[in-house]
Amino acid sequence: MSTKPRNLYVRVWGKGEAAVLVHGSNTANPESTWLQQRDLAERYKLVIPDRRGYGASAPIEQKGFEDNIQDILTVLGTGAHLVGSSYGGVIALLVAARRPEVVRSLTIIEPPAFEIARGHLVVEEFIERICPLYAAVPQITPEDFIFGFVQALGGQLRKPIQLSPERRQSIIATMTEPPPWEAEIPVGTLAATRFPKLVVSGGWHPVFETIADLLARRVGMERAVIQGAGHEVQELGRPFNERLEALWKVSST
Repeated sequence: MSTKPRNLYVRVWGKGEAAVLVHGSNTANPESTWLQQRDLAERYKLVIPDRRGYGASAPIEQKGFEDNIQDILTVLGTGAHLVGSSYGGVIALLVAARRPEVVRSLTIIEPPAFEIARGHLVVEEFIERICPLYAAVPQITPEDFIFGFVQALGGQLRKPIQLSPERRQSIIATMTEPPPWEAEIPVGTLAATRFPKLVVSGGWHPVFETIADLLARRVGMERAVIQGAGHEVQELGRPFNERLEALWKVSST
């Protein structure tokens, strides 16, 4: 089943209490981000939007944090659990701070919420590496961008890079988004919310561990490290799903 509020493509799996799952950047197939959560659709309604410019949603020239906030608020409706992966985690933080009354629980996976970690050496060094890449966006190709993006994270890609049309579209969508360090995270507002909160990391990169630790401490979030899948923690399936469902059950008691 799919719907299209605000010109988004939104797939829905299952029935029951709703959970909105928000994918991150450079995502050619947003559905694949959450395939390992499909078992949860036996007990919950999983609502999975393709963010603007990604997947089956219409390509657009430019978008900002406010566009993403409004899109996800529309999908949340009168209330749902909220889960965000990577850049989708930054959006989820902003959404939860904007309308906490419609968030039943909040789970974020390795969010690049750099703003709360400014001044920490590993974070500053990473921003210094990747900032020139975003500054060069008007002049570089998607192939150049993804090569520099992966390199900044410490990975490697072989050249020449061959991109499928879907993959290329997703990278272009990422290139039109504001850099994640420009998002101002309302820490005080989030800390005052009463719904259960969880931040998960994969134990593979010091930048994401630093951010997750700070969020847990400053916002009052449960903290989990689930190793084995790097940045895409949810792809492990069962270990992540069990922790996620436990949080959802707490919010229902």
